[in-house]
Amino acid sequence: MELREWAILILSSETLEDKLSDPGSWTDNEPGTPILFKEPARPPGMGFSRRTREEKLPSFQDHHDPHHRAICLHRFAGHELLAVEIMAFTLLAFPDAPPTFRRGLAHTLREEQGHVRLYMDQMERLGIKFGDLPLYRHFWNHTPFILSPMHYVSMMSLTFEMANLDFAPMYGKSFAHFGDAQSAALMATILRDEIAHVKFGWRWLKQFNQGNASEWDAWEQALAASWLTPKRAKGFLLHEEPRKLAGIPSEWIDKLKML
Repeated sequence: MELREWAILILSSETLEDKLSDPGSWTDNEPGTPILFKEPARPPGMGFSRRTREEKLPSFQDHHDPHHRAICLHRFAGHELLAVEIMAFTLLAFPDAPPTFRRGLAHTLREEQGHVRLYMDQMERLGIKFGDLPLYRHFWNHTPFILSPMHYVSMMSLTFEMANLDFAPMYGKSFAHFGDAQSAALMATILRDEIAHVKFGWRWLKQFNQGNASEWDAWEQALAASWLTPKRAKGFLLHEEPRKLAGIPSEWIDKLKML
């Protein structure tokens, strides 16, 4: 299957099976011309809801309740499905991006599909099915500002996915504290993969920047188009080691600490 066909299937299908389909192998011989999706098709009952203040995630102290842990996993699964769609969006929007970038992005997309499946397994073990709770637009609010592959890596890889280098270990530790070893192991898997995704973004930021500014300045400027700031790239407790493993330089980590 061509990457273009795969991405179109993911964004246009109304079944979760298609959105999580993996062709096994793919080619990128016919990337075609740009296609811009304003929003994806969604399975019945899995459309976007307007988020209210009452729909906050349960607090860490409430993770003793399996239902509250399931609510967290459902929200995380929603984020992973959004990531799958945004990666498909990027493949279609930038057919002229470097072939190695497109291949790496396709590999990341495949891992995100796997994350959705893993979250689905664990939340169902805890009594919730994917789609039982509201799902939100979140990343899709920023697609009008993904104007280039550099905007993509700045927003997704180095902001939203980098923030997960904090959230994944925080939730994993909490789940383990309340005796849910399976959910804790899942968050460890997510952390491992997110380190690789952030590493992918850091490598491509440097290549796309080509020394026109410091990488931090280039990242900040790319984020500014979508009203994001570097502060969105961390949780309320910053974890240094995952960032170091992803290749993020010490000066970046020090700046993030100050935000």
